[in-house]
Amino acid sequence: MSEKNKSKINVIKNIFIVILCVTLVFESIALVFSGVMLLTKDTSSQPANIELNLDTSGIASEISSVVSSITEGLGENGLSPEGISSAVKKVIYSDAIVNTIMSMSYPLLFNVLTNLEMMDFATNIDLYPTGPLYASKIQGSSYTCVDKDGTRKSLTDVLNNVGSDWSYMDTQVSWTAEDGTIKTTSLWNSIVWGVSDKDTFYSAMDDMSEGLRGVLEICVQSKSRVVNINVIEFLLKTDAIPINLDAATIYNSSQKSGYETCLVTLFNTLGLVDGEYPSPSEVCEYTQLSDIWKAILEPVLYAVEKTATDPVNGLTSMLINFAYAIESGKLCESMRSLKMDGTFHELASAVMGFENGEIYNLGNSLIDIIGEMGIDISGSFNNLLDGLLKLISKSDYADMPDMDMSALFACATATTLPDGNTYYTADSQKTIDFLIDYAVNEKIIESIINLTELKSTEDAAVIVASVGESSEGLKTIAKTLVKVLLSKLSSITA
Repeated sequence: MSEKNKSKINVIKNIFIVILCVTLVFESIALVFSGVMLLTKDTSSQPANIELNLDTSGIASEISSVVSSITEGLGENGLSPEGISSAVKKVIYSDAIVNTIMSMSYPLLFNVLTNLEMMDFATNIDLYPTGPLYASKIQGSSYTCVDKDGTRKSLTDVLNNVGSDWSYMDTQVSWTAEDGTIKTTSLWNSIVWGVSDKDTFYSAMDDMSEGLRGVLEICVQSKSRVVNINVIEFLLKTDAIPINLDAATIYNSSQKSGYETCLVTLFNTLGLVDGEYPSPSEVCEYTQLSDIWKAILEPVLYAVEKTATDPVNGLTSMLINFAYAIESGKLCESMRSLKMDGTFHELASAVMGFENGEIYNLGNSLIDIIGEMGIDISGSFNNLLDGLLKLISKSDYADMPDMDMSALFACATATTLPDGNTYYTADSQKTIDFLIDYAVNEKIIESIINLTELKSTEDAAVIVASVGESSEGLKTIAKTLVKVLLSKLSSITA
């Protein structure tokens, strides 16, 4: 292989790694936050009247900018691991991430508490689900936001205008960024937090999630909250007679903290071992929300660095561990540790209808919602592959051939980590050979072709037929497609 082609392959590899790593980080955020926020009183079904109106345009812009810089600035030796890490951090340490999580969290929190009929208890468990309530937590801050009238104001002023209708923030407005460019975004993505590096990012995350403290502390740290109310005020809407009652205790009944059961399992799947992430006992003692966020995100960023240093071994091991987490049910089991339970006073139970036990299971909610998207993570890895193909192809008839899971796991060596989790270390060459053999299949090629402009053409039929006749023919086609890709990429990076 020529040196020039080697450098172009580095381009492909590095772009792939950056996008993968950003996806891993964002998925870890989604697992913790959207999973934590997507609550339901009846865990057997999707929450009613809850819509996920996630504004990802800010993140999409950041990722596009990073990928462009990679394709424009790579030298003959490609991008260094340090460069990949820097590129990923540019996306993560940004106003866009803070705004995206905020746009996901607060509307869901409001709808969830309304559905659970627990809005009256919200502030008792450190949840501030309306604009004005959250504004009261960051009063005096310097953050700004464009309002509906197109003028930039204090974020707290805009939040007070939001009231209890978070759709207010979905309004599209045009505004001038610091670099002088005119942007048209939702109000969410006009918020300026002043993120410029790691420290300012976590400072902003600390303030942004102040209205969500109860969620993080109960679900991730397994702390508890006692709901103390004035019974007379609650029943008769008057505080003339102060009769206080500990109406409920909200807690997580899992044997271990949500961090240890769910997040550590995620870290292990990404190839991290004990000592490469904060210990559960340390995380459960944190009082700063920024420290909790660091414990969630920094290990994933470290996994990015490890993967960038040795992408072939890192990604093959990651694939096998993820497949094992699905096949064994370990992923869903760990997610179900993110939950809230309640113990209620007899009077609270009688008047409000609450019962002792699990109020809602956050993991089940997330599993159900992912399933509604067509991705089944509660069954087999082959079912998940089918769901992904149907989602990408937008076809209900897309079907992937079954992968021999025993053969895949045989490409790796299993060890038991000190925390009891199983970890697979892949033999990268065996794994790659296995995947190539799996890919030499006319059904897969037909499915892939159907995602392109060749769908339903005579050329497509010829290609699929040649695959059926000879696996060597497929390998020739694959090599040709790689050359075409390299040629197109060459015109960009030359």
